[in-house]
Amino acid sequence: MPYIDEASRRSLDPHIESLAAHLVSGTVGDLNYTITRLAAKFLLYKGLKYENINAVAGVLQKVLAEFDARVTRPYEKEKIIQNGDIPEYAEIGRQMTRTHVDITLEGIRKRRSNEEVK
Repeated sequence: MPYIDEASRRSLDPHIESLAAHLVSGTVGDLNYTITRLAAKFLLYKGLKYENINAVAGVLQKVLAEFDARVTRPYEKEKIIQNGDIPEYAEIGRQMTRTHVDITLEGIRKRRSNEEVK
């Protein structure tokens, strides 16, 4: 979970800002390299044992999950609204029971309008 306390943020943020400034002119490969090196360095500093390997793997998985939830999914929802749904997904959404989330374009629009009302 990326929501660390304010003191930790103040300590880390200047380093992150500096590194990010270098990455702006780079490539996705540079970002991959940086993340990989940070994870590997952390692991080497903490010690090569299962507990630490598992912890680093878990952090990387959670970072991906958080990014997916906060960036990828909302972006894709906007594109569905802008460009229309894939017909098969729309049909799957219609066939799902009421206990499942309606993934049709109409369902997304309904949820959006309900969220705006709140």
